[in-house]
Amino acid sequence: MSQPIRCLPPSALVVGFDFSTGGAKALAFDLRGNTVASTRLPTDLWTDHAATDDPKLVRDTGNREISALFLEGQVRAATRAIAAELAGIGRLNDWHVAGISATHHTAGRVDSRHNPVRRLYCWNDQTLADYHAEGLSRLGGQERAVELTGGPWAVRYSLSHLVKDSHTPAGKPDSLLARADWERTKWVLMHGALAAAYLTDRWGAASVSCSASTGIMNLRTNEWRREMLDALPPEYREIAWGSLPKIVDMNAPLGRVAEHLALDAGLPPGVRPAVYPTLDDQAAGLIGGGAVDAGQVAIILGNSAVVNSSSADLPTANNLDAMKLNWGPYLWMRCYSNGAQFLDRVVGPNRTGAEWGALTEAAARVEPRCGGVSVLPFLLSEPSLGVAQPRFKWSPAEPGADAVGVRVRASFEAIAYLIALGVKAHEAAGQQVTRVSVSGGIAKNDLMVKILASVLNRPLERLVSDEGSALGAAVAAVAGAEANARQAARIADPFTAADAVAAMVRFKDRVAPEAAWVAAYQAGLTDFEKQMRG
Repeated sequence: MSQPIRCLPPSALVVGFDFSTGGAKALAFDLRGNTVASTRLPTDLWTDHAATDDPKLVRDTGNREISALFLEGQVRAATRAIAAELAGIGRLNDWHVAGISATHHTAGRVDSRHNPVRRLYCWNDQTLADYHAEGLSRLGGQERAVELTGGPWAVRYSLSHLVKDSHTPAGKPDSLLARADWERTKWVLMHGALAAAYLTDRWGAASVSCSASTGIMNLRTNEWRREMLDALPPEYREIAWGSLPKIVDMNAPLGRVAEHLALDAGLPPGVRPAVYPTLDDQAAGLIGGGAVDAGQVAIILGNSAVVNSSSADLPTANNLDAMKLNWGPYLWMRCYSNGAQFLDRVVGPNRTGAEWGALTEAAARVEPRCGGVSVLPFLLSEPSLGVAQPRFKWSPAEPGADAVGVRVRASFEAIAYLIALGVKAHEAAGQQVTRVSVSGGIAKNDLMVKILASVLNRPLERLVSDEGSALGAAVAAVAGAEANARQAARIADPFTAADAVAAMVRFKDRVAPEAAWVAAYQAGLTDFEKQMRG
Protein backbone atom coordinates (compact mmCIF):
# COMPACT_ATOMS: atom_id res chain seq x y z
CA MET A 1 0.00 0.00 0.00
CA SER A 2 1.30 3.45 -0.94
CA GLN A 3 2.49 5.86 1.71
CA PRO A 4 0.59 9.17 1.78
CA ILE A 5 2.37 12.52 1.82
CA ARG A 6 2.59 13.45 5.51
CA CYS A 7 5.27 16.11 5.94
CA LEU A 8 4.71 18.57 3.11
CA PRO A 9 1.82 21.00 3.74
CA PRO A 10 -1.39 19.98 1.90
CA SER A 11 -1.36 23.35 0.14
CA ALA A 12 2.23 22.97 -1.09
CA LEU A 13 2.99 23.49 -4.76
CA VAL A 14 5.91 21.99 -6.64
CA VAL A 15 7.29 23.45 -9.88
CA GLY A 16 8.63 21.14 -12.53
CA PHE A 17 11.07 22.87 -14.89
CA ASP A 18 11.56 21.21 -18.27
CA PHE A 19 14.45 22.37 -20.46
CA SER A 20 14.55 20.75 -23.89
CA THR A 21 15.78 21.36 -27.40
CA GLY A 22 12.21 22.35 -28.29
CA GLY A 23 11.54 24.85 -25.52
CA ALA A 24 11.57 25.57 -21.80
CA LYS A 25 8.61 25.11 -19.49
CA ALA A 26 7.77 25.66 -15.86
CA LEU A 27 4.60 24.03 -14.53
CA ALA A 28 3.30 24.31 -10.98
CA PHE A 29 1.52 21.23 -9.65
CA ASP A 30 -0.37 20.61 -6.43
CA LEU A 31 0.29 17.42 -4.47
CA ARG A 32 -2.45 15.59 -6.40
CA GLY A 33 -0.72 16.27 -9.72
CA ASN A 34 -3.10 18.96 -10.93
CA THR A 35 -1.53 21.78 -12.97
CA VAL A 36 -2.28 25.12 -11.35
CA ALA A 37 0.00 27.41 -13.39
CA SER A 38 2.36 27.15 -16.34
CA THR A 39 4.66 29.13 -18.58
CA ARG A 40 6.49 28.31 -21.81
CA LEU A 41 9.54 29.84 -23.46
CA PRO A 42 11.43 29.09 -26.69
CA THR A 43 14.81 27.42 -27.09
CA ASP A 44 17.26 28.89 -29.57
CA LEU A 45 19.36 26.14 -31.13
CA TRP A 46 22.62 26.82 -32.93
CA THR A 47 23.15 24.88 -36.14
CA ASP A 48 26.23 25.24 -38.30
CA HIS A 49 26.12 25.59 -42.07
CA ALA A 50 28.90 25.39 -44.62
CA ALA A 51 29.19 26.59 -48.19
CA THR A 52 28.88 24.15 -51.09
CA ASP A 53 30.23 24.27 -54.62
CA ASP A 54 27.27 26.46 -55.47
CA PRO A 55 27.84 29.78 -53.61
CA LYS A 56 24.08 30.29 -53.39
CA LEU A 57 23.62 27.11 -51.39
CA VAL A 58 24.70 25.96 -47.94
CA ARG A 59 24.59 22.57 -46.29
CA ASP A 60 23.76 21.61 -42.74
CA THR A 61 26.96 20.29 -41.14
CA GLY A 62 25.00 18.44 -38.47
CA ASN A 63 26.17 20.44 -35.45
CA ARG A 64 23.42 20.96 -32.85
CA GLU A 65 24.30 23.18 -29.90
CA ILE A 66 22.72 25.41 -27.22
CA SER A 67 24.29 28.52 -25.73
CA ALA A 68 24.85 28.24 -21.99
CA LEU A 69 24.15 31.97 -21.82
CA PHE A 70 20.75 31.27 -23.35
CA LEU A 71 20.12 28.48 -20.82
CA GLU A 72 20.98 30.84 -17.97
CA GLY A 73 18.47 33.29 -19.42
CA GLN A 74 15.83 30.57 -19.70
CA VAL A 75 16.28 29.65 -16.02
CA ARG A 76 15.91 33.26 -14.96
CA ALA A 77 12.98 34.01 -17.27
CA ALA A 78 11.11 30.79 -16.44
CA THR A 79 11.47 31.44 -12.69
CA ARG A 80 10.29 35.00 -13.12
CA ALA A 81 7.34 33.93 -15.29
CA ILE A 82 6.07 31.08 -13.09
CA ALA A 83 6.38 33.30 -10.01
CA ALA A 84 4.22 35.90 -11.74
CA GLU A 85 1.64 33.27 -12.68
CA LEU A 86 1.46 32.00 -9.10
CA ALA A 87 1.24 35.52 -7.72
CA GLY A 88 -1.62 36.21 -10.11
CA ILE A 89 -3.71 33.39 -8.59
CA GLY A 90 -2.66 34.13 -5.02
CA ARG A 91 -0.55 30.96 -4.65
CA LEU A 92 3.04 32.25 -4.67
CA ASN A 93 3.50 31.61 -0.93
CA ASP A 94 2.58 27.94 -1.51
CA TRP A 95 5.63 27.27 -3.71
CA HIS A 96 7.79 24.94 -1.60
CA VAL A 97 9.73 22.64 -3.94
CA ALA A 98 11.21 22.55 -7.46
CA GLY A 99 12.53 19.82 -9.73
CA ILE A 100 14.24 19.92 -13.11
CA SER A 101 14.09 17.83 -16.25
CA ALA A 102 16.54 18.47 -19.09
CA THR A 103 17.64 16.73 -22.26
CA HIS A 104 19.66 13.56 -21.84
CA HIS A 105 23.28 13.56 -23.02
CA THR A 106 23.36 17.31 -23.74
CA ALA A 107 26.39 18.83 -21.96
CA GLY A 108 28.65 21.88 -21.90
CA ARG A 109 31.59 23.56 -20.18
CA VAL A 110 31.88 26.54 -17.83
CA ASP A 111 34.88 28.29 -16.31
CA SER A 112 35.55 29.31 -12.70
CA ARG A 113 33.28 32.34 -13.12
CA HIS A 114 30.48 30.06 -14.39
CA ASN A 115 30.72 31.56 -17.87
CA PRO A 116 30.60 29.25 -20.89
CA VAL A 117 33.80 27.88 -22.37
CA ARG A 118 31.78 26.59 -25.30
CA ARG A 119 28.17 25.87 -26.17
CA LEU A 120 26.43 22.68 -25.01
CA TYR A 121 26.52 19.87 -27.55
CA CYS A 122 22.98 18.57 -28.02
CA TRP A 123 21.92 14.95 -27.77
CA ASN A 124 20.96 15.01 -31.47
CA ASP A 125 24.21 16.49 -32.79
CA GLN A 126 24.67 14.63 -36.06
CA THR A 127 28.48 14.89 -36.13
CA LEU A 128 29.19 12.59 -33.18
CA ALA A 129 29.30 9.16 -34.84
CA ASP A 130 32.87 9.48 -36.13
CA TYR A 131 34.16 10.79 -32.79
CA HIS A 132 32.34 8.00 -30.95
CA ALA A 133 34.05 5.45 -33.21
CA GLU A 134 37.41 7.13 -32.58
CA GLY A 135 36.89 6.96 -28.83
CA LEU A 136 35.73 3.34 -28.90
CA SER A 137 38.86 2.41 -30.81
CA ARG A 138 41.05 3.96 -28.10
CA LEU A 139 38.99 2.43 -25.30
CA GLY A 140 39.09 -1.07 -26.69
CA GLY A 141 35.58 -1.46 -28.09
CA GLN A 142 32.02 -1.56 -26.84
CA GLU A 143 32.69 -4.68 -24.78
CA ARG A 144 35.17 -2.70 -22.71
CA ALA A 145 32.59 0.05 -22.13
CA VAL A 146 30.05 -2.52 -20.92
CA GLU A 147 32.68 -4.10 -18.67
CA LEU A 148 33.52 -0.74 -17.08
CA THR A 149 30.06 0.81 -16.72
CA GLY A 150 27.52 -2.00 -17.08
CA GLY A 151 25.97 -0.56 -20.23
CA PRO A 152 26.92 0.36 -23.79
CA TRP A 153 28.37 3.76 -24.67
CA ALA A 154 25.97 5.20 -27.26
CA VAL A 155 26.90 7.77 -29.90
CA ARG A 156 25.08 10.71 -28.30
CA TYR A 157 26.46 10.25 -24.75
CA SER A 158 28.48 13.15 -23.33
CA LEU A 159 31.73 11.18 -23.55
CA SER A 160 31.44 11.51 -27.33
CA HIS A 161 31.39 15.30 -26.84
CA LEU A 162 34.71 15.10 -24.99
CA VAL A 163 36.20 13.02 -27.79
CA LYS A 164 35.01 15.62 -30.30
CA ASP A 165 36.64 18.39 -28.25
CA SER A 166 39.90 16.43 -28.18
CA HIS A 167 39.96 15.56 -31.88
CA THR A 168 42.82 17.05 -33.85
CA PRO A 169 41.98 17.27 -37.58
CA ALA A 170 44.63 16.19 -40.04
CA GLY A 171 47.07 19.00 -40.75
CA LYS A 172 45.96 21.04 -37.73
CA PRO A 173 48.20 21.82 -34.75
CA ASP A 174 45.51 21.71 -32.04
CA SER A 175 42.29 19.95 -31.13
CA LEU A 176 38.84 21.26 -32.05
CA LEU A 177 38.68 22.79 -28.57
CA ALA A 178 41.95 24.57 -27.86
CA ARG A 179 44.14 23.21 -25.08
CA ALA A 180 43.79 26.54 -23.26
CA ASP A 181 40.00 26.10 -23.22
CA TRP A 182 40.36 22.59 -21.81
CA GLU A 183 42.54 23.99 -19.05
CA ARG A 184 40.22 26.87 -18.13
CA THR A 185 37.21 24.55 -17.91
CA LYS A 186 36.13 24.35 -14.28
CA TRP A 187 33.14 22.04 -14.77
CA VAL A 188 31.79 19.81 -17.49
CA LEU A 189 28.09 19.85 -16.67
CA MET A 190 25.11 18.14 -18.21
CA HIS A 191 22.07 20.14 -19.30
CA GLY A 192 20.08 19.54 -16.11
CA ALA A 193 23.03 19.99 -13.74
CA LEU A 194 23.87 23.28 -15.44
CA ALA A 195 20.26 24.50 -15.22
CA ALA A 196 20.18 23.55 -11.52
CA ALA A 197 23.42 25.46 -10.90
CA TYR A 198 21.98 28.59 -12.52
CA LEU A 199 18.87 28.14 -10.37
CA THR A 200 20.61 27.57 -7.01
CA ASP A 201 24.18 28.86 -7.41
CA ARG A 202 25.42 25.44 -6.32
CA TRP A 203 28.08 24.31 -8.75
CA GLY A 204 29.87 21.04 -9.31
CA ALA A 205 26.97 18.73 -8.39
CA ALA A 206 25.06 16.33 -10.64
CA SER A 207 22.38 13.73 -10.04
CA VAL A 208 22.72 10.02 -10.73
CA SER A 209 20.32 10.46 -13.66
CA CYS A 210 22.42 13.20 -15.27
CA SER A 211 25.69 11.39 -14.67
CA ALA A 212 24.40 8.12 -16.09
CA SER A 213 23.85 9.79 -19.46
CA THR A 214 27.50 10.71 -19.89
CA GLY A 215 28.83 7.22 -20.59
CA ILE A 216 31.41 7.77 -17.82
CA MET A 217 29.46 6.68 -14.72
CA ASN A 218 29.52 3.08 -13.47
CA LEU A 219 25.82 2.18 -13.48
CA ARG A 220 26.37 -0.46 -10.80
CA THR A 221 27.99 1.82 -8.21
CA ASN A 222 26.84 5.36 -9.17
CA GLU A 223 30.48 6.47 -9.27
CA TRP A 224 32.61 7.88 -12.06
CA ARG A 225 34.65 5.25 -13.90
CA ARG A 226 37.97 6.92 -14.62
CA GLU A 227 39.02 4.28 -17.14
CA MET A 228 36.28 5.42 -19.54
CA LEU A 229 38.39 8.53 -20.14
CA ASP A 230 40.87 6.27 -21.93
CA ALA A 231 38.64 7.10 -24.90
CA LEU A 232 40.45 10.46 -24.96
CA PRO A 233 44.03 11.16 -26.03
CA PRO A 234 46.32 10.77 -22.98
CA GLU A 235 47.03 14.51 -22.65
CA TYR A 236 43.34 15.28 -21.97
CA ARG A 237 42.39 12.51 -19.54
CA GLU A 238 43.55 14.14 -16.31
CA ILE A 239 42.01 17.50 -17.26
CA ALA A 240 38.68 15.83 -18.01
CA TRP A 241 38.77 13.87 -14.74
CA GLY A 242 39.22 17.06 -12.73
CA SER A 243 36.20 18.74 -14.33
CA LEU A 244 33.60 16.08 -13.48
CA PRO A 245 31.03 17.11 -10.84
CA LYS A 246 30.18 15.32 -7.61
CA ILE A 247 27.35 12.78 -7.93
CA VAL A 248 24.65 13.50 -5.33
CA ASP A 249 21.70 11.69 -3.76
CA MET A 250 18.15 12.49 -4.92
CA ASN A 251 16.79 13.02 -1.38
CA ALA A 252 19.25 15.80 -0.51
CA PRO A 253 18.29 19.20 -1.95
CA LEU A 254 20.86 20.94 -4.10
CA GLY A 255 19.91 24.16 -2.37
CA ARG A 256 17.23 26.81 -2.52
CA VAL A 257 16.46 29.22 -5.34
CA ALA A 258 19.41 31.62 -5.31
CA GLU A 259 18.84 34.95 -3.57
CA HIS A 260 19.62 37.07 -6.62
CA LEU A 261 17.20 35.01 -8.70
CA ALA A 262 14.50 35.12 -6.01
CA LEU A 263 14.75 38.91 -5.84
CA ASP A 264 14.58 39.20 -9.62
CA ALA A 265 11.48 36.95 -9.70
CA GLY A 266 9.76 38.90 -6.92
CA LEU A 267 9.60 36.03 -4.44
CA PRO A 268 8.53 37.12 -0.93
CA PRO A 269 11.23 36.85 1.78
CA GLY A 270 9.87 33.56 3.15
CA VAL A 271 9.57 31.86 -0.24
CA ARG A 272 12.81 30.19 -1.27
CA PRO A 273 11.82 26.83 -2.80
CA ALA A 274 14.16 23.88 -2.29
CA VAL A 275 15.53 22.49 -5.56
CA TYR A 276 16.08 18.74 -5.77
CA PRO A 277 18.53 16.85 -8.00
CA THR A 278 17.63 16.82 -11.65
CA LEU A 279 16.38 14.15 -14.01
CA ASP A 280 17.24 13.59 -17.62
CA ASP A 281 14.09 14.02 -19.66
CA GLN A 282 13.83 10.28 -20.30
CA ALA A 283 13.89 9.50 -16.59
CA ALA A 284 11.43 12.34 -16.00
CA GLY A 285 9.13 11.01 -18.70
CA LEU A 286 9.32 7.55 -17.17
CA ILE A 287 8.25 8.58 -13.67
CA GLY A 288 5.88 11.22 -15.07
CA GLY A 289 4.31 8.38 -17.02
CA GLY A 290 3.76 6.44 -13.81
CA ALA A 291 6.27 3.74 -14.74
CA VAL A 292 8.47 2.97 -11.75
CA ASP A 293 7.99 -0.79 -11.44
CA ALA A 294 9.50 -3.51 -13.62
CA GLY A 295 7.35 -4.28 -16.66
CA GLN A 296 5.87 -0.80 -16.86
CA VAL A 297 6.72 0.96 -20.12
CA ALA A 298 6.35 4.69 -20.74
CA ILE A 299 6.09 5.97 -24.31
CA ILE A 300 6.72 9.69 -24.80
CA LEU A 301 5.62 11.15 -28.12
CA GLY A 302 7.32 14.55 -28.29
CA ASN A 303 10.02 16.11 -30.46
CA SER A 304 11.71 12.76 -30.05
CA ALA A 305 9.80 9.47 -29.79
CA VAL A 306 10.87 7.39 -26.82
CA VAL A 307 10.22 3.97 -25.29
CA ASN A 308 11.39 3.76 -21.66
CA SER A 309 11.12 1.17 -18.91
CA SER A 310 12.74 0.48 -15.56
CA SER A 311 14.23 -2.70 -14.17
CA ALA A 312 16.22 -3.92 -11.20
CA ASP A 313 18.64 -5.46 -13.72
CA LEU A 314 20.64 -4.25 -16.68
CA PRO A 315 19.37 -5.32 -20.13
CA THR A 316 20.53 -8.74 -21.24
CA ALA A 317 21.31 -7.34 -24.71
CA ASN A 318 23.11 -4.19 -25.87
CA ASN A 319 20.32 -3.06 -28.19
CA LEU A 320 19.07 -0.39 -25.75
CA ASP A 321 20.57 2.57 -23.96
CA ALA A 322 21.04 1.67 -20.30
CA MET A 323 21.15 4.39 -17.65
CA LYS A 324 20.37 4.74 -13.95
CA LEU A 325 17.43 6.33 -12.19
CA ASN A 326 17.83 8.61 -9.18
CA TRP A 327 15.65 6.31 -7.08
CA GLY A 328 17.65 3.14 -7.74
CA PRO A 329 16.61 0.97 -10.70
CA TYR A 330 18.06 1.02 -14.19
CA LEU A 331 16.48 2.94 -17.03
CA TRP A 332 16.16 1.06 -20.30
CA MET A 333 15.67 3.40 -23.24
CA ARG A 334 15.15 3.42 -26.97
CA CYS A 335 15.09 7.05 -28.13
CA TYR A 336 14.31 8.12 -31.69
CA SER A 337 15.28 11.57 -32.93
CA ASN A 338 12.44 11.58 -35.45
CA GLY A 339 9.25 12.44 -33.58
CA ALA A 340 7.17 15.60 -33.80
CA GLN A 341 9.72 17.30 -36.02
CA PHE A 342 9.05 14.62 -38.64
CA LEU A 343 5.32 15.44 -38.49
CA ASP A 344 6.15 19.12 -38.84
CA ARG A 345 8.01 18.31 -42.06
CA VAL A 346 5.00 16.44 -43.46
CA VAL A 347 2.13 18.74 -42.47
CA GLY A 348 3.90 22.00 -41.64
CA PRO A 349 4.91 23.43 -38.24
CA ASN A 350 2.82 25.46 -35.80
CA ARG A 351 -0.54 24.04 -36.80
CA THR A 352 -3.47 25.24 -34.71
CA GLY A 353 -5.77 22.88 -32.85
CA ALA A 354 -8.50 23.45 -35.42
CA GLU A 355 -6.10 22.66 -38.26
CA TRP A 356 -5.00 19.46 -36.57
CA GLY A 357 -8.65 18.54 -36.09
CA ALA A 358 -9.28 18.83 -39.83
CA LEU A 359 -6.10 16.93 -40.70
CA THR A 360 -7.03 14.12 -38.30
CA GLU A 361 -10.56 13.87 -39.71
CA ALA A 362 -9.08 13.48 -43.18
CA ALA A 363 -6.65 10.82 -41.94
CA ALA A 364 -9.44 8.92 -40.16
CA ARG A 365 -11.22 8.48 -43.52
CA VAL A 366 -8.17 6.65 -44.92
CA GLU A 367 -7.92 2.87 -44.53
CA PRO A 368 -5.06 1.37 -42.50
CA ARG A 369 -1.80 1.25 -44.50
CA CYS A 370 -3.12 4.00 -46.80
CA GLY A 371 -3.60 1.81 -49.87
CA GLY A 372 0.08 0.83 -49.87
CA VAL A 373 1.52 4.31 -49.28
CA SER A 374 4.19 4.47 -46.57
CA VAL A 375 7.02 6.75 -45.48
CA LEU A 376 10.44 6.27 -43.91
CA PRO A 377 10.51 9.08 -41.29
CA PHE A 378 14.25 9.56 -40.86
CA LEU A 379 14.88 13.28 -41.18
CA LEU A 380 17.86 12.51 -38.94
CA SER A 381 19.89 9.35 -38.61
CA GLU A 382 18.78 6.63 -36.16
CA PRO A 383 21.92 4.70 -35.12
CA SER A 384 19.91 2.34 -32.89
CA LEU A 385 18.16 1.03 -36.03
CA GLY A 386 21.25 1.01 -38.22
CA VAL A 387 20.06 4.09 -40.14
CA ALA A 388 23.36 5.96 -40.45
CA GLN A 389 22.12 8.72 -42.77
CA PRO A 390 18.85 10.65 -43.09
CA ARG A 391 16.26 8.68 -45.10
CA PHE A 392 13.01 10.56 -45.54
CA LYS A 393 11.37 8.64 -48.37
CA TRP A 394 7.82 7.97 -49.56
CA SER A 395 6.86 4.67 -51.19
CA PRO A 396 5.83 4.02 -53.90
CA ALA A 397 5.69 7.82 -54.42
CA GLU A 398 4.98 10.90 -52.34
CA PRO A 399 1.24 11.72 -52.17
CA GLY A 400 0.19 15.04 -53.58
CA ALA A 401 -0.36 18.04 -51.35
CA ASP A 402 -4.12 17.54 -51.68
CA ALA A 403 -3.90 13.98 -50.24
CA VAL A 404 -3.57 15.30 -46.70
CA GLY A 405 -5.37 12.35 -45.12
CA VAL A 406 -2.92 9.86 -46.62
CA ARG A 407 0.08 11.98 -45.69
CA VAL A 408 -1.03 12.33 -42.07
CA ARG A 409 -2.12 8.73 -41.54
CA ALA A 410 1.01 7.29 -43.15
CA SER A 411 3.09 9.54 -40.89
CA PHE A 412 1.22 8.40 -37.78
CA GLU A 413 1.78 4.79 -38.86
CA ALA A 414 5.52 5.37 -39.35
CA ILE A 415 5.88 6.73 -35.80
CA ALA A 416 3.85 3.80 -34.47
CA TYR A 417 6.17 1.35 -36.25
CA LEU A 418 9.21 3.02 -34.69
CA ILE A 419 7.65 2.69 -31.24
CA ALA A 420 6.76 -0.96 -31.89
CA LEU A 421 10.39 -1.72 -32.75
CA GLY A 422 11.38 -0.05 -29.48
CA VAL A 423 8.95 -2.16 -27.46
CA LYS A 424 10.22 -5.31 -29.19
CA ALA A 425 13.79 -4.33 -28.26
CA HIS A 426 12.77 -4.01 -24.60
CA GLU A 427 11.20 -7.47 -24.70
CA ALA A 428 14.24 -8.95 -26.43
CA ALA A 429 16.44 -7.48 -23.67
CA GLY A 430 14.42 -9.26 -20.97
CA GLN A 431 11.56 -6.91 -20.10
CA GLN A 432 8.21 -8.56 -19.34
CA VAL A 433 5.81 -5.79 -20.36
CA THR A 434 2.76 -5.51 -18.10
CA ARG A 435 1.54 -1.97 -18.80
CA VAL A 436 2.19 0.70 -21.40
CA SER A 437 1.49 4.39 -20.78
CA VAL A 438 1.65 7.14 -23.38
CA SER A 439 2.15 10.88 -23.04
CA GLY A 440 3.54 13.86 -24.94
CA GLY A 441 2.15 16.33 -27.42
CA ILE A 442 1.40 13.79 -30.18
CA ALA A 443 -0.46 11.61 -27.66
CA LYS A 444 -3.20 14.25 -27.53
CA ASN A 445 -4.30 12.98 -30.95
CA ASP A 446 -6.88 10.21 -30.55
CA LEU A 447 -6.21 8.70 -33.97
CA MET A 448 -2.44 8.54 -33.35
CA VAL A 449 -2.96 6.69 -30.07
CA LYS A 450 -5.53 4.32 -31.63
CA ILE A 451 -3.09 3.48 -34.44
CA LEU A 452 -0.26 2.93 -31.94
CA ALA A 453 -2.42 0.65 -29.76
CA SER A 454 -3.33 -1.38 -32.86
CA VAL A 455 0.28 -1.68 -34.05
CA LEU A 456 1.35 -2.83 -30.58
CA ASN A 457 -1.85 -4.86 -30.13
CA ARG A 458 -1.92 -3.64 -26.54
CA PRO A 459 -4.15 -1.23 -24.63
CA LEU A 460 -2.47 2.08 -23.82
CA GLU A 461 -2.95 4.08 -20.63
CA ARG A 462 -3.05 7.77 -21.55
CA LEU A 463 -2.00 10.30 -18.93
CA VAL A 464 -4.12 13.21 -17.77
CA SER A 465 -1.07 15.44 -18.10
CA ASP A 466 0.59 15.65 -21.50
CA GLU A 467 3.62 17.29 -19.87
CA GLY A 468 5.26 14.07 -18.75
CA SER A 469 8.77 15.46 -18.28
CA ALA A 470 7.72 18.49 -16.23
CA LEU A 471 5.38 16.33 -14.13
CA GLY A 472 8.13 13.74 -13.67
CA ALA A 473 10.54 16.41 -12.44
CA ALA A 474 7.91 17.54 -9.95
CA VAL A 475 7.09 13.98 -8.80
CA ALA A 476 10.77 13.18 -8.18
CA ALA A 477 11.21 16.46 -6.28
CA VAL A 478 8.22 15.65 -4.06
CA ALA A 479 9.65 12.17 -3.42
CA GLY A 480 12.95 13.72 -2.36
CA ALA A 481 11.37 16.47 -0.28
CA GLU A 482 9.00 14.14 1.60
CA ALA A 483 11.75 11.57 2.22
CA ASN A 484 14.10 14.29 3.44
CA ALA A 485 11.45 15.74 5.74
CA ARG A 486 10.67 12.29 7.19
CA GLN A 487 14.33 11.71 7.94
CA ALA A 488 14.53 15.07 9.73
CA ALA A 489 11.38 14.25 11.72
CA ARG A 490 12.69 10.73 12.51
CA ILE A 491 9.69 9.11 10.82
CA ALA A 492 10.64 5.48 10.18
CA ASP A 493 8.24 4.81 7.29
CA PRO A 494 10.09 5.44 4.01
CA PHE A 495 8.61 7.48 1.18
CA THR A 496 9.58 6.32 -2.29
CA ALA A 497 9.32 7.45 -5.88
CA ALA A 498 6.46 4.96 -6.31
CA ASP A 499 4.61 6.62 -3.42
CA ALA A 500 4.98 10.01 -5.11
CA VAL A 501 3.67 8.54 -8.37
CA ALA A 502 0.63 7.12 -6.59
CA ALA A 503 -0.12 10.59 -5.18
CA MET A 504 0.45 12.69 -8.30
CA VAL A 505 0.19 10.72 -11.57
CA ARG A 506 -3.28 10.22 -13.03
CA PHE A 507 -4.48 8.35 -16.11
CA LYS A 508 -7.15 9.87 -18.34
CA ASP A 509 -8.31 6.89 -20.36
CA ARG A 510 -7.40 3.50 -21.73
CA VAL A 511 -7.17 3.24 -25.52
CA ALA A 512 -7.75 -0.28 -26.83
CA PRO A 513 -6.49 -1.67 -30.16
CA GLU A 514 -8.91 -1.55 -33.09
CA ALA A 515 -9.36 -5.26 -33.75
CA ALA A 516 -10.01 -4.77 -37.48
CA TRP A 517 -6.66 -2.96 -37.88
CA VAL A 518 -4.34 -5.32 -36.00
CA ALA A 519 -3.56 -7.81 -38.79
CA ALA A 520 -2.98 -5.06 -41.34
CA TYR A 521 -0.57 -3.30 -39.04
CA GLN A 522 1.37 -6.47 -38.24
CA ALA A 523 2.00 -6.81 -41.97
CA GLY A 524 2.77 -3.09 -42.16
CA LEU A 525 5.39 -3.38 -39.44
CA THR A 526 7.10 -6.21 -41.31
CA ASP A 527 7.15 -4.16 -44.51
CA PHE A 528 8.44 -1.09 -42.64
CA GLU A 529 11.40 -3.09 -41.30
CA LYS A 530 12.20 -4.39 -44.78
CA GLN A 531 12.13 -0.88 -46.28
CA MET A 532 14.22 0.49 -43.43
CA ARG A 533 16.91 -2.14 -43.91
CA GLY A 534 16.70 -2.19 -47.69
